[in-house]
Order: sequence, then C-alpha cells, then structure tokens
Amino acid sequence: MKQYISRLKSGCKTPVYILWWVLRLCMLAAFGASLASDAFTLTSRLHIAFCFVGSFMWELSLAMPKKSLFRLLPSSIHTVINIGLAVSAVFGVFFNLYYSFRFFDPLMQAFFSFVAVLYGYEIAYAMIKREHFAATKAMVYYVAFGIGFICFNVWELGEFFCDQLAGHLTGQVGNAQFWSVALAEGTDRAKSIFPPLVSARQPLMDIMADIVIHTVSAFAALIFINLRPYRLRGKYKYDAEYGNNLTVVNGTDGHKRISGFVRRLKYNCSTRTYIFWWIIRLCMVGLFIKSLFDEPFKPVISVEILMNLGVMFVWELCMLMPKWTVFQYIQPLMQTAIIVVDFIAVITAYLFNFYYEVRLWDSFLHFSCGLGLVFLGYEFSCALIKKEKKTAAQSMILLASAGFSFMCATLWEIFEFSGDQIIGLVTGELANSQFWDYARLIGTDKIKTIFEYFDLGRYPIMDTMGDIFLNVSGALLGALALKIYPYRHKGPFKLDFVIQKNNANEKAEV
Repeated sequence: MKQYISRLKSGCKTPVYILWWVLRLCMLAAFGASLASDAFTLTSRLHIAFCFVGSFMWELSLAMPKKSLFRLLPSSIHTVINIGLAVSAVFGVFFNLYYSFRFFDPLMQAFFSFVAVLYGYEIAYAMIKREHFAATKAMVYYVAFGIGFICFNVWELGEFFCDQLAGHLTGQVGNAQFWSVALAEGTDRAKSIFPPLVSARQPLMDIMADIVIHTVSAFAALIFINLRPYRLRGKYKYDAEYGNNLTVVNGTDGHKRISGFVRRLKYNCSTRTYIFWWIIRLCMVGLFIKSLFDEPFKPVISVEILMNLGVMFVWELCMLMPKWTVFQYIQPLMQTAIIVVDFIAVITAYLFNFYYEVRLWDSFLHFSCGLGLVFLGYEFSCALIKKEKKTAAQSMILLASAGFSFMCATLWEIFEFSGDQIIGLVTGELANSQFWDYARLIGTDKIKTIFEYFDLGRYPIMDTMGDIFLNVSGALLGALALKIYPYRHKGPFKLDFVIQKNNANEKAEV
C-alpha cells in the first residue's frame, strides 16, 4: 500500500489530484440527486455511475502488476478524460443538455473521439518503453488511430447494453442512444444531423451520426499528433525511434529496380492469382448486367453490385500509389481474400436472398469479416515494418491489427448508411442494407434480431448494434489467433521479425 501511495504522489501533482476529486464529488452529488428523483431513468443513473467509476482509471492502472503498460501512462491524459466524464455526467445527463441542446451530444462525441486517439498515442509510447523494441512514428500513429476506434466501439456497445439492461430489469428500455422518437419529441434532440428521409429511419440516425463524427474527429486527432508529435517529460520521457534496423529480403529492392505499374503487378502477383481475380470480376460484371434487365428493375441492386465490384480493385489501386507509400508493400493474398468474401456476399444476397431468408447469414459475415480484418491489419503492420525497415513489439502489432479491424468495421457501417442515403436521394427508394425497415422484413427470417429490442421503435438500430457486437467479437478472436500464431511471410514479401531488444535503453521506471 505504501508503494501504491508513493506512485500516486510521484505520478500526479497535488493540484491536479484535487481537481480530479472536485470533479468526482460533482458526479457523486449528481448521482445521489438522480436516485432521489423519479425524473431520471435507470439508464441515466447508470450513465452517471459509469462516468464516476471511469474517473478512477488512473488510480486503478497504478494498482496493476508491475509489468502492466498502464502504469507507464501519464496523469495528464486522465485529467482531460476526467473533465470530459464530469461534463457528460453533470451537464449532459443531470442538467439534461443531451436533450435540451441539440449539439451537446455531437460535441461530446467529437471530444471523446479526439481524446481516445491521444490516449492510444500514449499507450503506444508506453508499449515502446516497456518492450524496448524499435518503432517508427508511423507505427505509433497506426496504434493510436486503432485504439481510438476500439474505444469508440466499446463506448457504443456500453450505451447499447445499458439500454438492454434497463429493459431487462424494468421493462422500460433506456434511451442512451436516442433511438426513441417519442422521448425526443418536443426537445432539441428531435432534430438529427442527417435527414432520415423517412420517419421510420429516425431511430438509427443518432448512432450513425456518432459513427461519422467519431471517424472525422479521429482523423483530426491523427493530423494533430502528426503536426505536433509532442514528447513527454520527466519519468515519462522516451524516444519512439530507438532500436534495431531490419534487413528486408527482396521485396523492397524489387520495388526500387522495377518501374511501371504493369511491371509491379507482374512482380508482386502471380499470373495464376491474377487470372483467378478476373474470373470472379467477370462474374460480377455478369451479375451487374443481369440486374439491369431484371423485371421489375431495381436500381438499388445494380448500384450495390457496382460498388462491390469497385472494391475488388483495391490492390491494383495500391500498386498505382507512389513508391514511398506503405500500400505498395501489401501482398496480393489480401485482395484474394477480399474478392472471395465480396463475391460470396453479393451472390448470396442477390441470387439466393440469404440476407433475408437465412437469419444468421449476415451475422456470420460480420463476425468472419471482423476476424479477417485483423489479419488484414496485421498485413498493414508487416507492410509498415517492411517499408520503414524497423520492427515493433508483438503486443503493438496485435493492438494495431485489432484497431484496424475496428476501424474498417466502423467505415463499413458508414458505407452502408451512406449508400442508403445516396440511393434514397437519387432514386427515391430508400435501401435497407442496415435492416432498419421492419415492414420489409415481415415474413422473412431477418425479422428476428440477435438481441431483444423491447420496443418496436427500437427495432431500426438492432441490426447495426448487432453488427458492431459481431465485428468486435470477431476482432478479439482474430487478435487471439495472431497472439498464438504470428505467421511469417514468404517470397518477395518475406521479412524477419526476430531481432534483439535494444539493451542500451534502461528499463522503465514504474
């Protein structure tokens, strides 16, 4: 206990610690007042309680085992987090600004998303200090960005399960995600950032607005730390770019010797693989042509097939990029996986109607994609290592890979949402890629949801939240698989992870 108190004193200045407790007492008072008033729902009380508990993150991190990287995190980032939690609990929930001020929730989402990337930035440096492995700035940014998306997805799932818990315990589902049009009626929250186009889609708009705001804010934070890559001082000071260089076999030299897009394609991809890609692409073209002559003609389907066809050319676009970009170091195996999954998704949806007729088909695809995207993130880590000729600790690579999966899953939800919105504006027929439309699902197996929705008005958000949960589950399984078996590359993409730690650096002071 004495050592724990000593770590608290040495890691956090007294004025800062006093500020933390002032914020905590405000949250505690708000929680006590919410218990004494019938105006607050169970979800509101849970929100305040979770914010209060979350304000103790730093103290809990110092109580963790000596080798834990959380003990290497500075108190400064937690000061910013605690301020945000207090504002959310006291002003947002207790004083009801989440409902009475339309832009309060978007501002809080942007704030926490920005801070989450900064928190990931600190975690990346803590990993470097603990592991004494080399890592470039690019790898640090990659980890920070991924952690930002991990935090956001966990937060959305936390809000969702708070509502679920309230529904199970009280029978009255909460409204942490502002799905209820009835509860928002008469308040400033009735207006959404994006037009829902049809009123039945209104419950989904807050979640999608959160996802878009988070993504924009995460990119803004990434630009910020790139322009101002701040260094810590005192006991937390360390340099990200120490360590050993890697010897890269063949691949990088090949990129230097071979010029021209076509020659790069031939060098990095076998003829057999390229023929396989074009067979599937031509099949997709055939499906697109067939959709144009369907009776009745459905432009939504044609647009969706065309968009999926475009995804099948990602690797060639990578090869078109300048030589100094990391994308030219991605091996073609990843495009093979993307093409196969994309084709299966389109053919089962268009020809066999699996998405509506097989209840768990969409769930299976999201879970498997969440898992597979971890491996794609791993490939990006390997490409980054190969480009920079420096490696990183396995824990950093795994965290970056998992974060990449979370990021892609989030971007996919934006893609589906944008597709529905654009198709609705262009054709007047709003698509249903997120299965928000209860009326269209009557008589199909998709009318059943993974989680109980308690209220029919809550139905439009169930598929999106189910997708996020499945993506997260798949990503965790993929990270575990890579932890057990971090496979190696062969051929022109071969590189060696086995390097010695830099013993010249002193061990982290904890």
